[in-house]
Amino acid sequence: MGWVIGIVTVLVAAVAATGGFWLWREQRNAKAPRQLNAAVAAAKKAHRGSVVTRQTKAGKVVYLMPDGIEKPAPAVVQAAAKTLAALPKGATTKTAVVTVTLRGVPYGLASLDVAGQGYGVVAHRLAAVAKKATGLATVTMATGQPATLHQLVDTDPARRAINYQARQVLADNKKLSDAALAAVLTQPLLADLNAQNFTLTPTTLTILDAQSRPVAAVPLTRIAQFMKGGRAKEQPGKVIALTFDDGPNPTLTPQILAALHQAGAKATFFMLGSGIHDYPQAAKAVAESGNEIGIHTYDHQYLPGLSVTAGLDQVYGKMTQTYYHTFGTLPTLLRPPYGAIGKQLAAAEDLPAIQWTTDSQDWESKNAGAILNRIRSTAYAGGIVLMHDIQPATAQALPNVIRTLRGQGYRFVTVSELLGGRLLPGHQYFGRGDERPV
Repeated sequence: MGWVIGIVTVLVAAVAATGGFWLWREQRNAKAPRQLNAAVAAAKKAHRGSVVTRQTKAGKVVYLMPDGIEKPAPAVVQAAAKTLAALPKGATTKTAVVTVTLRGVPYGLASLDVAGQGYGVVAHRLAAVAKKATGLATVTMATGQPATLHQLVDTDPARRAINYQARQVLADNKKLSDAALAAVLTQPLLADLNAQNFTLTPTTLTILDAQSRPVAAVPLTRIAQFMKGGRAKEQPGKVIALTFDDGPNPTLTPQILAALHQAGAKATFFMLGSGIHDYPQAAKAVAESGNEIGIHTYDHQYLPGLSVTAGLDQVYGKMTQTYYHTFGTLPTLLRPPYGAIGKQLAAAEDLPAIQWTTDSQDWESKNAGAILNRIRSTAYAGGIVLMHDIQPATAQALPNVIRTLRGQGYRFVTVSELLGGRLLPGHQYFGRGDERPV
């Protein structure tokens, strides 16, 4: 009888041990999920806005949104996916708590800041990761929905001008190869006024690619004049811009520079790409002396007579390559040969066309006295004077031209200074206050 009691005792002990182990295992297995649920519940309780829960293939996402905003922006959904993906491999019960805050930025928009907390169960333990992103997307403050470029910019030429500023940021002083430079000039940026591929902070507009990766960060100080409310800051008073086409010339351009330097005056030079290629030191001397440089196409062809492709090669292509490898920057001003540019080419390239108000006719008279008389009789405040630094008579006349105009009360400024910096592609400028679509 004693042995029966022993067997029963052993069996009871075994059952108790098995039950205890089972109970311990269940408690252990439930501990991490309970902790997870408690963490999510605490986050929800502390939040004072909208709570949106979504079940995805990767796991559950709890969006803690600003009050009144019910739909997470695409960039926020991507941030949630990244938070879940950051959890250890093999984690179960994956959950992301994504807290979205709006930070005010200019133009009545808001920048999305996201703090993602990811939770998962790994080997019966709670695993957690944290992911943060600031300036993740730009939205309309009232709705939280993605902003469009139209909320920043009124016109398509202004959009194109902003794109060109972004190209400058990508290229200037980067020592790019010809292939890399061509890629910058054709880089898809802000496609139209409905574009949403950008973020905005109080200081910077960042353009994104199709995968929401940053492409170019453009300081707002560079593009404020093209944004809503932006205005040209034209030079007031009796100012005039002297301009020189067709150079550089290794003999005459230095004479022009010497006359400008002696008079303490600045001018704008519209150079041929072929001239820059042949006389790079003369070209660099113009820049080093503080004068402004624009382009006059590669070899002075009549642009309306070319196909758009050939015209683009005269403006971009070999022209911009030569300019870039000489000066390290992209050109910003175009003077079309003969002042002629067709609408199709003007719509395809992003430089403003600079015309003139006074033609010195130095190319025709080739006489210093005639040049002086022509400029003296036709110049006016806010005007642009056309000359050529390949004409010996122009170099001879220039000191008297400067002396005469200064005696009449004129101040000498560059084209960009005269026109105030808000120069739009697809537009042509004849002088201060005289802007016309091509």
